[in-house]
Amino acid sequence: MSSRLAVGEQVRLIAGLRWRLFRNSLRTLRGRLDAISQVLLWLLMGGLMFGGGIAIGFAAYVFVAQGEGNRLGDLFWAVFLFWQLYPILGVSGGARFDFAHLLRFPLRYGSFFILSLIYGVFEPAAVISLFWLLCLSLGVAVAHPELAPWMLVVALLFAAMNLVLSRAVATWADRWMAQRRTREILGFIILVAVLAVQFAIPALADWEPGKRAEIWLTPFLSIADVLPPGVAAAALDARLAAEWLRAAAGVLLVCLYAAGFLWLLHMRLAAQYRGENLSEARLPPAPAGRARAAQSPAAAIWRLPWRSSAFAALVEREARYTMRNWQLLFQICIPSIFVAAFGPGLKHTAFFVRHRDMVFPSVLAYLFFMLENWFFNSLAYEGDGIRLLFLAPVPFRQVMLGKNLLQAAATLANVLFLWIFVRWTFGSPGSWIVAATLAASIYALLVNLAAGNIISLYFPFRREFGFGNFRRARAQGGMGALAGLATDVGLVVTGAIVFLVGKLLDRMGLAVLIFLILAAFAAIAYAFSVKAIDGVVLAHREDLIQELCQPESVS
Repeated sequence: MSSRLAVGEQVRLIAGLRWRLFRNSLRTLRGRLDAISQVLLWLLMGGLMFGGGIAIGFAAYVFVAQGEGNRLGDLFWAVFLFWQLYPILGVSGGARFDFAHLLRFPLRYGSFFILSLIYGVFEPAAVISLFWLLCLSLGVAVAHPELAPWMLVVALLFAAMNLVLSRAVATWADRWMAQRRTREILGFIILVAVLAVQFAIPALADWEPGKRAEIWLTPFLSIADVLPPGVAAAALDARLAAEWLRAAAGVLLVCLYAAGFLWLLHMRLAAQYRGENLSEARLPPAPAGRARAAQSPAAAIWRLPWRSSAFAALVEREARYTMRNWQLLFQICIPSIFVAAFGPGLKHTAFFVRHRDMVFPSVLAYLFFMLENWFFNSLAYEGDGIRLLFLAPVPFRQVMLGKNLLQAAATLANVLFLWIFVRWTFGSPGSWIVAATLAASIYALLVNLAAGNIISLYFPFRREFGFGNFRRARAQGGMGALAGLATDVGLVVTGAIVFLVGKLLDRMGLAVLIFLILAAFAAIAYAFSVKAIDGVVLAHREDLIQELCQPESVS
């Protein structure tokens, strides 16, 4: 009987199902906290939405009123880039729904396709971009009322094109990222591209501004005019100049773009509807000779002084997994890489000239912000392996201690590199500043480890091993993200106050003493957090398994 339901009825039933799932999730403390965090994130996004909308609407009014309709392309490009890039670069407010799971129900293909588009409409990037388009349309309509109907047509077509393109990118990205080789290749390309940009910017700093703009912008301007934002702006500009043929051609070209992206989306959704399974095949069993070699004494585990062999094995496990995870290695190394790339270019700026002694504390604050996702989501890459950790004959606190040891070693290595770099580039900040900064680093590290252990257990969030899907959430979602951010903001505020007091009193030795006292309290808190780990895991093991063993999903 379900197969004969109309498309509208199927959409209504799925919407009701999603609402019931959300309402039932509020029965648990975690669900209520995640709901609160999503409300807070939406409030923050609301500021961006209304502020950006007002700016775009005012700019559209000014451009049209002054007869500069060709500059509307800048506004269309802003909406287009935000709509398409925010889902890739932005942070998700929680675990994302796997849209392909709807195929478990007896849906028609038309219902499946429409639900995919509806799902895309309610993404944060789509909601904000639609509001910006509305403000852009209002600005044009107020400046030139006769242009309002034409602006409405162009805005609707442009919004439909962006919606279809964002869904097509999402589905095709899932297809390409289904194979590990593709993920690693893309991850390597992203890593090389980011590093190339960071080292290219300082190299271009000595070029003349006009020459640099001409070299970078000229080749792209001609291409931008034939891309969707440029075509939409050209259609409005032509209508403003009463060039009906060119305006109609612009609208037709936007329709052709939308049709092309719609066809690409149809190809992927049709494949999913027919039952395409993108799971990776397992490797065949290793030959008996290789299996025996793996068990030979040559493959002995690491040895750590004053620690058991089980703990050494856990530390070795973390180190080996980290060395194989390009995404995590990139996250660990990128703070030092960015500072090394941008530092020399900022050496002669007014702020760094006046406050040269505060460069070292500033870069270390940046370091801890960049490592936030690692500290506060320690179990992110465990996946199905979390079951084996529960079966292993070791207390779970040793698992977390092994992770903490590697996190502390990587952080201290970054601190050492940044101190050498700052001393070499900016000169020595003074022995008391260095001592205070190192004491602050110990305090911040202990706080991050203590809070990170608890947050990782209460708010785990799975991430794929390796670079994974670039549209998948790159940070811990929901309440875990807010708790981690609040912890680091509190650390920065506390550190700034202590340094300010030391500088005002000209007693940086006092700052060192304060940081050491704070570090002692942080060490006590860390000891309590480690002691509580086994109890927390025992009480929340079902939640941990559920959150970490289900595939991370985006559609």
